[in-house]
Amino acid sequence: MNGLNNIFSSCEEDMENILKQLKKEIYRIRLGSKSVSSFLGKIKIKCYETFFPLMEVSNISIIDNMNISIHPWDRSIVPAIEKAIINANLGFIPTNKGDSIHIHLPIITEESRKNLIKRIKLQIEEAKILIRKIRKNNNQCIKKLKISEDISRMGEHRIQKITDEYIQKIEDFFLQKKKEILNI
Repeated sequence: MNGLNNIFSSCEEDMENILKQLKKEIYRIRLGSKSVSSFLGKIKIKCYETFFPLMEVSNISIIDNMNISIHPWDRSIVPAIEKAIINANLGFIPTNKGDSIHIHLPIITEESRKNLIKRIKLQIEEAKILIRKIRKNNNQCIKKLKISEDISRMGEHRIQKITDEYIQKIEDFFLQKKKEILNI
């Protein structure tokens, strides 16, 4: 039974990691200045012979839904900030104003919203496939255990319940994100 419990916890942990990774990737998709500013703050800037998150070396201000201003505490790192933002490939180009960086986000059209939803849907489907692979691998691990047929079936049933739970979490996340995109 101990081996079975290890399989269950490993299965749940692996599926949780896939869900976290999916959320991380989808949160990177730009929607407005609030979502971009939170992501910008985490970009690593090379300065003072090491790397710092942007939020530790500057002040990030949201001007409105389409404009962000970055004011570094040390003007000499403005080029490093500009380069790091360009290298992050977020779909916009920063403007160097000498002592600050200005970012103007392009307007999201209806067509680009639909494209965003399609991109997210593809990532959702890939995550579901990974979840199902984990289910398959864990079911194979159960079959390798020297346990009775009834306990083996019960274990596979529990793995299926965990799988269904994570597929539903992924689907709920997609519906929430889709609603968010369409309401911008």
